[in-house]
Amino acid sequence: MKVIGVIGSPRKGGNTEILVERVLSGAKEAGAEVEIFKLNELNIRPCQGCNFCQENGRCRQQDDMQRIYDALYTSDALVVGSPIYMSYVTAQTKLFLDRLYALLEIGEGSRLPSGKKCVLVYTQGGGTDGEKIMNEIAGFFKWAFNMEIKAIIGNNNLNPAGEVANRKELLEKAFEVGKEIVKG
Repeated sequence: MKVIGVIGSPRKGGNTEILVERVLSGAKEAGAEVEIFKLNELNIRPCQGCNFCQENGRCRQQDDMQRIYDALYTSDALVVGSPIYMSYVTAQTKLFLDRLYALLEIGEGSRLPSGKKCVLVYTQGGGTDGEKIMNEIAGFFKWAFNMEIKAIIGNNNLNPAGEVANRKELLEKAFEVGKEIVKG
């Protein structure tokens, strides 16, 4: 089994990264091969709305998103993590989500093989809408790619870098979810 993690946080070693890595650690302990993509460190351009992908089955842009597309085709599970900024996911995460358009064939559905699992991770400083936002994104992954949403993991009041290290129950839940996506 292969599990990929996509981190949409611009903060290196931040709370979202720690939680995503905990999910991936659980998956690895259960026997999965894991791969991680830190969006802020990649060269990913915005979707150009050109519909080249709809006519040709692939995105025209040759950037680091091609590596993520390849990993998505060969993976069994996807873990996407983002902090909540201004009542939505980060710009890096939104860019990733927009570029997934190339994996859809309008009127036909997903170009990805079906049966993939998905875990969504969020962290939030102030505010309380993180879970609601991730539920909306879960709906997108269910509708667009027929993914099975295994969990949404996150919490509020996690603004200081590394604060999640004080949330033992949250770290343990992330690790257990990682094991569960491999076993069942």
